[in-house]
Amino acid sequence: MKFTDFTQVLISGIAMGSLYTLMGKGLLITFLTTRALNFGQGDFLMIGSFAAMALLLAGYPLLAVVPLVLLLLVALGVLLERIAIKPLEKQLAGSGGSLAWILTTMGFGMLLQNAAQMIWGKSRFYSPPLFSAGDKKVVQVFGAGFYMEELIVAGIALLVVALFYWFLFRARWGKEIAAVSFDKSTAALLGINVRRAVIGSYAIMAMLAATCGILAGPITTVQAHMGLLFILKGFAVVSIGGFVNPVGILIAGIAFGLVEGFSNYFDSAFGDLYPFILALVVLIIRPSGLFGEAKADVR
Repeated sequence: MKFTDFTQVLISGIAMGSLYTLMGKGLLITFLTTRALNFGQGDFLMIGSFAAMALLLAGYPLLAVVPLVLLLLVALGVLLERIAIKPLEKQLAGSGGSLAWILTTMGFGMLLQNAAQMIWGKSRFYSPPLFSAGDKKVVQVFGAGFYMEELIVAGIALLVVALFYWFLFRARWGKEIAAVSFDKSTAALLGINVRRAVIGSYAIMAMLAATCGILAGPITTVQAHMGLLFILKGFAVVSIGGFVNPVGILIAGIAFGLVEGFSNYFDSAFGDLYPFILALVVLIIRPSGLFGEAKADVR
């Protein structure tokens, strides 16, 4: 393996791993407040990619595209909580129907898929670059060529992860979410607005999905079913890292992206399979995840 190839796979793997980390963080934040995983989150990413692509092609500047896509996804996140999660509140507390959210969130995601197909069809699209134009689309690093997006995506994703970590462990709202995660009744007795915390967690999930969708568009193809692989990989990452450890999810996400990148380099036919096999082995050995019992626990 040449050094230029190694550098290219390394950067690409970190970029994709950063996106998987964002997906894992979105799954984590909703799990903390409702003990439900949003299996429609991949379709939130897809809508974010399509919306960003459409606005960029319409001539809107990036500084206008980002807040517009964030607002759209936050509205969808609040709607999801209202119609797919809130009606199941008692079941989510532990009754026999406590897994009904799997169907409701997947159903909401299918509605988003069908809406996207009605608007954009089943074709694959290429989103315009976010940070480069003309002959500056490719940059050279140690002799290897990269799209500017690949170099910047990882940095932005890591910055968002750092802000997410600060939010959970330092901001007052994050501490309220931690209290709601521990026990909703106790949190309410402490004067915490439980409903606001729950809705806020779904808004944050939507913003993370929107960020991921905006960043993923220029480095992958945009199509109505693109969210499926992202949600599967995000779920694998959060399972490996541990559902209670944001730092563990970051490490697992970068590792997953690197394993995926190098396995695709050596075996493009089955490259996507090896990271999932590795994830399965890890979960067999340690079902709670590699960092499931680490100190950074938000429960």
